Amino acid sequence: MRLNPYCMCCQINKQEENIRSFEDEEKKIIYMKKILRRFADAEPDESAPAISLEFKHLFSEFWGQPLEDYTEIKKDFNLLMLNLEEKLRRMIRSSGDPLESALLHARIGNYIDFAALSHVDKEQMLSMIESENKDPLDKEEYAHFRSDMASAQSLVYLLDNCGEIVIDKLAIEILKELYPQVEITAVVRGLPIVNDATMEDAEMCGLTDIVHVAGNGSGICGTALNDINTETLSLLNNADVIIAKGQGNFETLNGCGLNIYYLFLCKCDWFVKMFQSELFQGMFVNERRPRLFSSD
Repeated sequence: MRLNPYCMCCQINKQEENIRSFEDEEKKIIYMKKILRRFADAEPDESAPAISLEFKHLFSEFWGQPLEDYTEIKKDFNLLMLNLEEKLRRMIRSSGDPLESALLHARIGNYIDFAALSHVDKEQMLSMIESENKDPLDKEEYAHFRSDMASAQSLVYLLDNCGEIVIDKLAIEILKELYPQVEITAVVRGLPIVNDATMEDAEMCGLTDIVHVAGNGSGICGTALNDINTETLSLLNNADVIIAKGQGNFETLNGCGLNIYYLFLCKCDWFVKMFQSELFQGMFVNERRPRLFSSD
C-alpha cells in the first residue's frame, strides 16, 4: 500500500505525543524536523510500517530511551489465549463449516495489536469472542479461497501478533486436515517489534509442533519484500496461496500481485475509510481482485 497523507499525519502525531512530556522545547523542534524531513524524502512506494520502525530507533537514539519491551505483555496475551484454546477448538469444530469458523476466530484475534491501538483491552477481546463478533467472510472470496486450496501444493501463512497466533494455530490445524496435499509454512517476524509474533511466541503456543515455522529476518510490522530474508521471499514467490494476517501485512504487501488473502480487522480511520467499513469490522480480501477494495 502506497504511503498516503493520512498515514503520514498519523505517524507525525504519534511522534509528537511521544515527546510531549519532555521539557527541552528546542530539542523537541529538532526532533520533529527530523521526522518531517524523513517524510519529505520518502519514496512513493514506501510503507508506513517500514518508516515507523525507523522512527522507533530514531526516538531511542535521539532521546536516550530504551526500545519498547513487550516481552511480558506478549507472554500475558499468549497465556490468555492458550487458556481459551480448547474452548475455541470445540466451538470451531462444532460449527457447520469449521474452516470458515477458524478463519473468523483468527480474524477476531487480530484485535490484539499494540501498534495500531493505544490500548488493547482483554475484556473487549473476550467479549468479541463470546459474542461471536464475526462479520461473515466475503462469500465470493471464500469460494475462491476454497477452490485455490483444493488445487494448491503450498500455502504460506503470514502471522501477525501474540495471542492471535494461538487462534491461527487452530486455523492451520483445520487447513492441514482439509488439504493434506498442501505444504504449509507459517512465518513470524524475524526480530522483536511491538507485540508481533516471533519464533519465541510460536514455540510457546505450540505452533512449531504442528507446522514448519520460519522467521522472516525483519523487524518491520508487516512483510516488506525488500527487507525479508531470502528464505521467506522464496516461500512467498513460490506459494500457490498466501494468508496474510493484519493491517501491517496489507500495508507492506498490497500491490505485489501475489495470490494473497488478507485477513484482518479495520483498526484505524484510514482502513475504515478505505474499505467503507465500521471500526473493528473484519475483512477477507484478495490481492488480485482489487475491485473488492479501494484506496481512493
